[in-house]
Amino acid sequence: MSTLHIFSKPLNYYSTHSLDNLIMLTDSVLLVGDACFAKGQYRQFADSLYILKDDADARDISLNLNDKAISYDEFVALSLSSKQSITW
Repeated sequence: MSTLHIFSKPLNYYSTHSLDNLIMLTDSVLLVGDACFAKGQYRQFADSLYILKDDADARDISLNLNDKAISYDEFVALSLSSKQSITW
């Protein structure tokens, strides 16, 4: 696994043109906080899209079977298994 990209805001907060060039399909994307609301929009950036389950639950966001919801412990493990992480 290459880079873990952690997003905390909805996609429209960021310039998607710059993200296209910075996130590789082999990277992982983790949505936390209000970024969980835009899970459908973030799918375009990485094959491995994760959603912090506690944050989705706190915002009453329904998760689908194909959503990869992870716990805080899994978040730590994902961070440790990544070469680097970038928090946006």
